[in-house]
Amino acid sequence: MKRAYLWYFVGAIAVFLPVGLRVLSRPGASHEDVNAAMASAGKTLFTHEWTAGDPLSPGGDGLGPVFNANSCSACHHQGGVGGSGGLDNNVTLFSIRPEKPGDMPREGVLHAKAVNGRVSLAQVQSGLQDISAPSLEKVLSFNNCNNSPARLSQRNTPALFGAKLIDNIPDRIIIAEERKQRLTWGLETFTSSVAPVGMALRLPDGRIGKFGWKAQSPSLTEFVQLACANELGLGNPGQAQPTAFNNPTYQPPGLDLTLEQCNQLTAFIASLPRPQERLQENITKDQAHQGKKLFTSIGCAACHTPNLGSVEGIYSDLLLHRMGDRLEGQGSYGQPTPQPQPSPGEGVPPDAWRTPPLWGVADSAPYLHDGRAPTLEDAIHQHGGQAARSRQQFDQLSPEERVQVIDFLKTLRAPAAN
Repeated sequence: MKRAYLWYFVGAIAVFLPVGLRVLSRPGASHEDVNAAMASAGKTLFTHEWTAGDPLSPGGDGLGPVFNANSCSACHHQGGVGGSGGLDNNVTLFSIRPEKPGDMPREGVLHAKAVNGRVSLAQVQSGLQDISAPSLEKVLSFNNCNNSPARLSQRNTPALFGAKLIDNIPDRIIIAEERKQRLTWGLETFTSSVAPVGMALRLPDGRIGKFGWKAQSPSLTEFVQLACANELGLGNPGQAQPTAFNNPTYQPPGLDLTLEQCNQLTAFIASLPRPQERLQENITKDQAHQGKKLFTSIGCAACHTPNLGSVEGIYSDLLLHRMGDRLEGQGSYGQPTPQPQPSPGEGVPPDAWRTPPLWGVADSAPYLHDGRAPTLEDAIHQHGGQAARSRQQFDQLSPEERVQVIDFLKTLRAPAAN
């Protein structure tokens, strides 16, 4: 028996040491302070209500031609400017599987609005429903009762507080967390539908995804540029504006945002303070403390890691985890989700989501990727796949203990002043 354990230990070293050495040799992230003037200019852009032909984008066409909102703050507002948004701010994505050999799968954003006319799923592909800006209820019904090759999914607006701290986490820290989970669960892999073993999304250039529901963006800068283009139709040096399905040949006169404007927006978001852990009037320190202990003991902290690298209180490993069939969500935000490497042929499954940081969670309802859970307890009960075991252990707690867990989560608040 001792010899078997020895060989297991030697094998683990052989598997992980080369990767660990490469990871440790990578340069860390910059921790420079945010420029106050840049952040101030960025807040002006963040709260600005954009229009078609907007004077702040003299090189391009301004808002649109397709968009979901006319300002960043229209969606990011709960708990203060830069916070999350409600169901009314959800973004609808589509995915169309090939119907015959030679066809290519298609996916993208079904924008809620257009400068000229309206957009609908019927414009994406003939034969599909004439559906535009559907509610979450409509999306879920569409997938359950529809035999077409199309599937719809929605994304709820995430809060941006503390984004700079996430941006500064070195890739090696996230990879180390991935390796740690594999070792903890006997070299189990991300393909497991039971063990909470996450996967760092490796982008084609070798960087690790940190932002977005599918961890599709490796940096705050790229996340901002992607959102500006796809939510507001503001083309920029990092991301072209999306094509309008009702006018596919349209060509914009130029870019809507300069690189400096993108950097200003990024600086403002980077200036947003981190969420805080603080008591509410009806929650005692002892209740919160007991709830925090239970949160760890039932396995929630296996994925919602309290600290990641030097970032304390984030409650996320920033890894992708399998969440079960009930929480599938296809489509991509802006561009197809890249294949993870090294794992040839192993794409990101529809039920895989980046563990959302729980800091500020008390002020960011509704919950889950599409906001289908109105309360924290509803969100826990929706967990499946690799999180099913923790959900079951939560259900086995006494009523008083379940309240304590929720009370702890309610202490994870958005910044007091923003």
